[in-house]
Amino acid sequence: MTARWKSLYRINLVRDLREQEKMAERRRNRAVALGVACFGFLAASLLYCGYAIWKMEDVIAQEKDKLAHLQQEYHKYTATKSTVDKADVELLNSLQQRGIFWTKKLAAMAKHLPDNYWITQFKYENGALHVSGFGYISQKQDQLLILDEYLNRLRTDSTFSDVFKVISLNYADRKEEQGSGKVAFEFSAATPIKTGAPQ
Repeated sequence: MTARWKSLYRINLVRDLREQEKMAERRRNRAVALGVACFGFLAASLLYCGYAIWKMEDVIAQEKDKLAHLQQEYHKYTATKSTVDKADVELLNSLQQRGIFWTKKLAAMAKHLPDNYWITQFKYENGALHVSGFGYISQKQDQLLILDEYLNRLRTDSTFSDVFKVISLNYADRKEEQGSGKVAFEFSAATPIKTGAPQ
């Protein structure tokens, strides 16, 4: 083999080696890109799973708070629940006979009653409804404002004020009971016009 052919043979070998190196480099680059893509997908999946778990834990915490609130309200209800005796039923029946649809009136009184306030007694005589109850005093010591807002809401509620035109606070008396402040209150709602037949 002549020197010229040997030189060409070496050139071809070098060219083949370079082509193989370029192909190997491209394969490495593809492998690295694929690895980075897989790693990115894995990281995104982990982030999404973490976010989904956090959201579920947040929902569970909210539901636990709601459950605790309901249990607290239930305990308050059971603590203040009173037994309705025959005299109360007869009184309600007597009130119904006088031409006032009491279900809506009592519902309005309960609807607008502030939190931590309860009605313990009511009676209707001589065209006036007398309501008494109590409530727990807040840190703001704003029990008079709370009672005034309650009466204003009753004044603007047509289901209550259509019959009881004049609503006034008779008294509010603060009491200390077992370390907690309470306010006993009474208000009256008068019917200046005589009601007709039952609604």
